[in-house]
Amino acid sequence: MGPHAEKAQLVANDAVVTGSIVRIYAGAAALITDLSFGKEIVGGTDIVYSTTTTDIKIPAGSYLEGPILQFQGAGTGEPMVVYFNGELTVS
Repeated sequence: MGPHAEKAQLVANDAVVTGSIVRIYAGAAALITDLSFGKEIVGGTDIVYSTTTTDIKIPAGSYLEGPILQFQGAGTGEPMVVYFNGELTVS
């Protein structure tokens, strides 16, 4: 597994999530419809490595490794566990 995460939070599959996301865990298969790989810079300009609106499937029992700046779930399936550092915004 990749870098250490300080915190974890359960989020609904349709949530828009922004922060310094280390990884996303899907207990049941999950679909991400919008995602930006990058790093959150508190008090500065975030670093975006790449952005996609192509559907990303996370198989059941698997992780999507970051660094992830922002993502949105498709709204189907079970909640996901988001591992992160700093603050997380969920809407």
